[in-house]
Amino acid sequence: MHIFPNRHRVSGTHLHMLDFQFLPDTMAARRTNARMHDGLFESLAYLSDVLSELQPALPEACAAWRQSIGTDQRVPSSVFGAYYDAVEAIQADQPDAAVAGLQRIFLTSPEVLETRVNMLGRDYSAEAGARIMKFMGAPETGVAGVTEPDPVKAARFADRLDTALEWIARNLPELHGEMNALLGELVLVGPVEGSLEFEGGTCFRLWGAVALNAERKASVADLIVTLAHEEGHAALFGACRNEMLVENPDSELYWSPIRQTERPLEGIFHAAFVSARMMWALRRMLDSGDFGWLERRRLSAMLKQVESVQRESAEIVREEGRLTGTGAAVLRAMTEFINGTGRQFEPA
Repeated sequence: MHIFPNRHRVSGTHLHMLDFQFLPDTMAARRTNARMHDGLFESLAYLSDVLSELQPALPEACAAWRQSIGTDQRVPSSVFGAYYDAVEAIQADQPDAAVAGLQRIFLTSPEVLETRVNMLGRDYSAEAGARIMKFMGAPETGVAGVTEPDPVKAARFADRLDTALEWIARNLPELHGEMNALLGELVLVGPVEGSLEFEGGTCFRLWGAVALNAERKASVADLIVTLAHEEGHAALFGACRNEMLVENPDSELYWSPIRQTERPLEGIFHAAFVSARMMWALRRMLDSGDFGWLERRRLSAMLKQVESVQRESAEIVREEGRLTGTGAAVLRAMTEFINGTGRQFEPA
């Protein structure tokens, strides 16, 4: 069965990965988002054909829905999640559930390419909300579990988040453009009772969404760094549509400098990449002069810590990684940035 994304552990460099750019780039991000959507559309067309014996109208409905989505639009993250639900239904020999899922997908309206702040519970149906709680609580996200946030805390958090987004738009326009292309939904969530505190989480199966802990005590500066971190994950997920970063199986575990426990090498590679993105954002923040003395002191300490995590994580990847073509291109671009030879963006 054709399952999107067709990610597999094979060697070989994809042509579009030869020019992988470490730093945010709006047009590159738009191309990445378009490729993700094209893969989704192809897979939905395939499933529609497979299920047409049960519901003959599915292929035509799929084609009409696809034509209704413009090049400057995206589908909600719930559509990507619903696709995976349909695949799981077919694998569980529940074709009627898969048909019903596709029919709901083809009634979904597209959205513009911009980042919006949503709240779990308030802005999602019960079905979509349950899917967010399921997928965002998966082990690979680093989040123990999410639920609807406290509305009072979430409102205060949203105010700070809006200020952080405004700062990014003014001072990091390249990151702002990449976010508009790749992150359509900043989903405010709360932690499940008894779980460890987390900042945010990104899940491949909910492409276009990132969960943010709206009950976390975070300053505007903290949120700018968090957004740079989570956007880094989204950029890597987009780069890995066709293959993983490493051929090392998830059963091989290595010490993670950031989590202080063992984890698969793919996760350590992600940590190295997003830490480098955080370094870039923190340096720009410190250069801006927009933060007070105490905040600058805290950001400087954070930068030193992130630099250490990045250095140690990248070294593990170089020593232990059996890189795919995509992984080699990403590592090369990241290393060029760290060494100061990569393309730099001048402050706006």
